[in-house]
Amino acid sequence: MRRIDIIKRAGRNLGQSKGRTILTALAISVGAFTIGLALMAGEGGRLYTNSMVDAAGDKKSVSVYKKVTSSGPDSNLPEYSDSEDTEKDQSKAIEKYSMTDNDVKKIQKVPHVEKVTPAYSMYGVLYAKSSASDKKFVPSVTVKFDKTRMEFAAGNLDNFMPKKGEVVIPESYVKEMGFSDAKSAIGQTITLGLKKGDSSSKNADKEISLKVAAVDKPSDTILFYQPAVRVSVDDAKEIYAFSHAKNLPNDYSYVIASVDDEKNVEAVKSELGKDYMASSVQDVRKAMLTFVNMAQMALIGFGGLALLASVFGIVNTMYISVLERTSQIGLMKALGMRGRDIGKMFRYEAAWVGLLGGLIGVGLASLMSLLNPMIASFLKLEQGTNLLVINPLQMGLLIIGLMIMAVLSGWLPSRKATKLDPIEALRTE
Repeated sequence: MRRIDIIKRAGRNLGQSKGRTILTALAISVGAFTIGLALMAGEGGRLYTNSMVDAAGDKKSVSVYKKVTSSGPDSNLPEYSDSEDTEKDQSKAIEKYSMTDNDVKKIQKVPHVEKVTPAYSMYGVLYAKSSASDKKFVPSVTVKFDKTRMEFAAGNLDNFMPKKGEVVIPESYVKEMGFSDAKSAIGQTITLGLKKGDSSSKNADKEISLKVAAVDKPSDTILFYQPAVRVSVDDAKEIYAFSHAKNLPNDYSYVIASVDDEKNVEAVKSELGKDYMASSVQDVRKAMLTFVNMAQMALIGFGGLALLASVFGIVNTMYISVLERTSQIGLMKALGMRGRDIGKMFRYEAAWVGLLGGLIGVGLASLMSLLNPMIASFLKLEQGTNLLVINPLQMGLLIIGLMIMAVLSGWLPSRKATKLDPIEALRTE
């Protein structure tokens, strides 16, 4: 008997017991729905995580910190002394806990490191004022070290990096600084008052003027947003050089190592990890994806329990089908139908049930993606954010997997059908 004929016959047989078939398929669909929803949530969660991490830092940058041991003689609390060696002690403390120019030179020699940018301190900035107001403010001033993505309310930057003489202000500062809106701030001037490192004056020793190139704003896809006046690396270097005490060595809380290619980030981080503490945005990505994957596996586990229960339903349905059609099986054998073809017919019936249950479950799960706007609104995410994303390949594999599971569940009942004696079967009422 041809395979296609067996498949068609299996479908017709299920049609004769619609109620039982639908109930068994619905039992399968519960597990399929849960697993399908878990796959969609996992896919959406990973895409959303990637978008957040991409905005959290430059993927080709490695942050490098001083490695400080928590044991040994150098870990003891130093005692204050008013001797002439106090300045030397301060220099030693700086070298122990902070990155220095020697560290910058050492890191620059690491293979695949293109550039090393110190995290210049902006403690020398006393105030900021705009060309639209005479008021002086004490804002947070930071340095835009890398190409981390930004959301702009107005203006723009090449590769998200301000040039020398340019500055980025946050949208929350616009009104306070005297601008009517974000667009009107573009091209205006922000003046920073600087204090010299060895100066005892409470007033600014110098002022520098920077042009507003862009106005940034927070976004739910940006993990670590802080409203601040953001200056270029070149301007930060000049500010630091002016405000740092000349009698002390340059010190930085950390440095940014720019890697030539994203694929070399792990190798660079591993090499730097021998002498320093090194981290990259990929570490954040791994941690967040681990959480997403664990949540997805938990949902899949609940779906698996539902499918386990449905396995017994398939076995029960197939056994009842064999018992009800015992005489029919005997007649088919008497007419020359081979036992293995009969076994195939029952296995195809199980596959049809698995296909039906899979289509119902996956279809219902897919419809849940229509709730994405409501979910985004409820969680106060940006419009257009999708946390339930359909992956056609995953859904297709899920349906195929359910069909295979149904076939395996119907294996024992099908074997019972193949071993029935045709004479004894025909005698059954």
